[in-house]
This record gives sequence, structure tokens and C-alpha cells, in this order.
Amino acid sequence: MTTVKPESALESPVDGSIAGSKGKPLFLKRYEHPNAQYTLVLVHGTAGYSAAYHDFAEQFRRHFPATVWAFDLTGHGRTPGPRGVFTFEDFLEDVRAVSDHAAERTGLPVVLHGASQGGEIAFHALARCPRVAGAVCMNILLNDELQMNRPIQLMRSRMVERLARGLGDRVRVPLRRVIDFKGAYQEDPDLLPEKLIDPLNVWSYGFKSYHSVFNYKPREPSAANTKPVLVACGENDEVVDPDHVRACFERIGGPKDLFVMPGGGHQLMLFETDLYSRVVDSWIRERVLGRARSWTAPLDVEERAYFDFLHRERRSEASGEPDYRYSWLDRLLTRVHNGTIERGVRYFAQAQVSAHWRFTEELVSTIDYAAWRFLRDYLPKSAGTEPLRMAVAGCGSGNAIRGLLKLYPELRDWEIDGFDVDYKTIRVARRSFADIASVQFHVGDVRDRNVLPSEQFDVVYMHGILDHCGEHRALLANVNRALKPGGRVFYVAPDRNLYTWLAFVTIGPLFVSGLYKSIHDFRRFPRPTELSRLLDDVGYQPLPKHGAFQLPAIAGLEYTSRMNLFAMRRSFHKRELGGFTMELTKARSWLGGGYLGEYVGAVEKPVAATTDDQRYV
Repeated sequence: MTTVKPESALESPVDGSIAGSKGKPLFLKRYEHPNAQYTLVLVHGTAGYSAAYHDFAEQFRRHFPATVWAFDLTGHGRTPGPRGVFTFEDFLEDVRAVSDHAAERTGLPVVLHGASQGGEIAFHALARCPRVAGAVCMNILLNDELQMNRPIQLMRSRMVERLARGLGDRVRVPLRRVIDFKGAYQEDPDLLPEKLIDPLNVWSYGFKSYHSVFNYKPREPSAANTKPVLVACGENDEVVDPDHVRACFERIGGPKDLFVMPGGGHQLMLFETDLYSRVVDSWIRERVLGRARSWTAPLDVEERAYFDFLHRERRSEASGEPDYRYSWLDRLLTRVHNGTIERGVRYFAQAQVSAHWRFTEELVSTIDYAAWRFLRDYLPKSAGTEPLRMAVAGCGSGNAIRGLLKLYPELRDWEIDGFDVDYKTIRVARRSFADIASVQFHVGDVRDRNVLPSEQFDVVYMHGILDHCGEHRALLANVNRALKPGGRVFYVAPDRNLYTWLAFVTIGPLFVSGLYKSIHDFRRFPRPTELSRLLDDVGYQPLPKHGAFQLPAIAGLEYTSRMNLFAMRRSFHKRELGGFTMELTKARSWLGGGYLGEYVGAVEKPVAATTDDQRYV
């Protein structure tokens, strides 16, 4: 890890310039490290410029022994000259000039890191840059050997070549028409709008310039490479097909490694900064500096647990919950539009770096507070001197736990354990609650027997669990095993009807929140009658509702704004929680005893209940 502490020991980044292709001055920013072992040169991608990776560069030099150089390619950012006008040869000469200067100035091994289109540039630059020791290609295309899709094949056709020669750069290519930038930045819906108003981004290329990107003819095939190469991509990249990246990797010669980020998208440097930077540094120090014969990505146990959860959910995407009865309308709505659990969990993992998802986390907490106005009456009473203990499944960064401790002083005497599969939010929660010994946090899937201890909890609270994981029977059975006899499950879940499909699967996420794709699988929404039946089957018993003892302890949780989507959209984009006030409601007969939104309930594990092992032997 870093050899520099504290952060103040590092000087501020230094702006400069260097002569690039055809002698033009390239904008350059240097992030120096006094004890660097190597220099990492960042090559940006299509439309962007070096400042896009400022946070990555700072993170990298503050945690690893590296100096980082970032520069703007010809026709981009703060490099002077016509915007979006270049040749691919210009890019390669730019990289050679910067890497040569880095080697001379620092006297250290130089490693290239190319992002998106920059990955293609970085790989081909290896043959042009004798002073470069290796390259990390975060995505790669190898356009001369493998064409990823038909548009690229068309760009390499003779007809388009004649057009490029005739039209030159007088005709511009609108990049947003040919590249899915919304997909590239989908993890943070606020990021692309910010980039669109940044005058240093380039949103159109000259036709001849863009043509050159796909028609570069390398002097040697990729199999002739002899320098170490790490090819990296996101498992869920919707801009550059991961299968294409794998195929390119197979063609490359020399020492090489492939890292496919589980659950990752197109921009690993932006959205997986901590883990990805650790992967890059590990590879450079082992494979480039240490000349190791092999390398394994440094993923820890908690990170692997998160990735295992994502893969588990992806495997179950083809089917719904076997204990639920889907109507013809349910099946129709699912076919018209549906989301995935895996995408929802990935998106929520950005809560620490995205204002959009921080607000969403606050919004979810307001639902928790509304739910607990109902649930508070069902808290069990302590029967001895031992403190009561509660597990909060899907706790995130602990924002709701902190709010509940403030609102309900009696919970301060409880021991609280937060569980979540997202290792990033759990690490934030541990730092936030470091001075509160009664609250502990754990990474893990609460469906797994090794995550929840047996008969240890008086209450298990679940919000955002049933709608964000499959295998509900296994989940509820494992929670039952973790409860003490007489322990209680508090749950919040969305009903399954046309309204919740609109609010949580289609209009809500896509129009109100402005997401790229939906984050809920409609088939995981349990009808209240279905969930009650499943809870009974697993071994719970209903609790009578306070004030209406003939009814089970269930109530609706609904937005007071109902379907005023424009008002909700305004509130969301202004980050105003006041536009999302909640109220407790009764079941609606015209919905078959269901609710317009979510519902909250409480059930109990009988005192004389048998264990899970005994029930299912």
C-alpha cells in the first residue's frame, strides 16, 4: 500500500505541456509521488479528456507507490487545436512523446493505462514506445483483426473510405448518436448531464478523423506483442462487449492477463475506483516490475461474497419465485418491461460516490422511519438482563440505523448487527459507527447459513430484501433459524400490481429517477396473501394487529402524492425529501386486499418452534 502518510505529504498536481504529434503542445497534469516505483500514464477515451480521471489519479498515488501522468490527446480537452480533428497516428505519437518524457524525467518504468478507446491506443502504442514497460487496456477492440459489430465493419468498408477522403473533417460525426454514453455512465445518472455541459468534452468528431480510429493498420499483428499486457473490462459493460474483449485477449501475444470485473460496467476507473486501482497496482508490481510468471487479482473475502451474490442472482433471472402465483397480467407486465436484481444492487453500491444514490438512500430511510411508526408497537420486551439483539438485513451504510436510534431511544439499549452484500457500504458503515460498540456490520448474503448465527436475534428487520434478492423461501427459512424462539421478523416489501409495476419498475425508475434501466425484478414483489402463506409454511405465526386483533399485523406504506409523477420527479431532481412523504394505509379491497405501493408487517417465530433442520429432515 502507500508509502506516504499523511496525505499532506503529497504536493498538489502540476499542470504543464509537452510537444506531441506534429509538435503541437499537449496539456499534461503530473501527480507526483516522492517514493514512486513506476509512472502510470493515463490515456483517456472517446470525447473525454484527462480531468475525467482526476479522482482515480489522486486515489492511485495516495495508496500506491506511483507517479501518475494524465494528458489530453490531439483534438481533445485543453490541448490546443481544432476540436475532434486528429488521426489515430497522432494519438500514438502523442503517447510516445508523453511516455518518453515521463521515462526521462522520472527515471522510472513507464506503464500505460488506456480507458475505453484509450485501451486500443495504449495497446498499439506498445510497439511505438520502446521506453514503455507494459500496458493496462481497460477495454480493447483490435479493429484491424476483429470487428465488434456491423457499424465498425461499415466504417472499414471501401465505400466509407472514399467518403472519408472526399468529405474530410468538414462533416462531423455526432458521437452521442453512435455511442451509448448513457450506458457508459449508467451507474451515476447525474454524471452524463454534467459532462454534456462541460465545454472541454468533445461531442462530435470530424468524419475523416473518426474513420481513422477504425482503420489503423498496425505494423505487426497483436500476436507479435512481447510486453506485459493486462486487459480489463466490466462483466456488464454495455458499450464494449465483454465477449469481444475476451476474444481480443486470446489474440494478444506475450505475457498477458485478463481481469473481468464481476458486476462492473464500462467505467471501472470511475465507479470501482478502490478495487480497480488495487488490481492495477498489484498487476504492475508483480507482472511488470517483478516479472512474475503468473498473477491473481487481489480480491478479499468480502469482495468475493459480493460478487458471488451478483452471480447467484444472474443465474436465477430466468425464473420467478415458485411459491408465488403469477396472473396473466403479471406475466404480461413482466414481458413488457422488467429489471434485474443484479442491476439494482450494483446501482445502489454507488451511494458513496453519487449524489443521486445518496439521496436515494435517504429516501429509503424515510420509508424505514414511516414503517417503524407501525413496527415500534411490536418490539419484544426484554425478559432478563441480557440486551435484546436485532439484525438489520440490507442495512447499506447504516443511515437508517442511525436515524432509528435517534427516533426511538429504546433501541439504544439493543445490540444491532447490520448485514449487506455490498462490501463498499459496509466499510463506510463501520467507519461511521466506529465509536458505537453496540452496532456491528457484516458483509454477507443472509440466505447463507454461515452468515446469520442460529437463534441469536430477537428481531430481524428486512427492507429492500425481498424485492432485491430471489429464493424467498430459503431467505425466510434461514432468518427463522437465526431468530430466538419468540423472535420476530419485521418486513417491508412492495405489493405486486399495476401500480407498483409503474412506480418501481417502469415510470418510477426511468422517468422520476432518470435511470438508464430498471432496478427491480417485478416477479420478486410478493402479494400480501402470498407472503403470509409462505411465512406460515416456513414456520412463522402472525401477530395480531394493534387495535384490530382479528387482523394480522400488516399495513400499507404509500406516498401521499400517489401518481403525481411530475411532482415526484421535481422533488427527486431537486433532492427534496418533502415531496416523498409517506402514510400508513389499510388494505384496498379493489386491489384484492393489496396496497398502492409497499406494505409493512410483523410475524413471530413460535416459542415452541422446531429448528429449520428438524422441519426439513
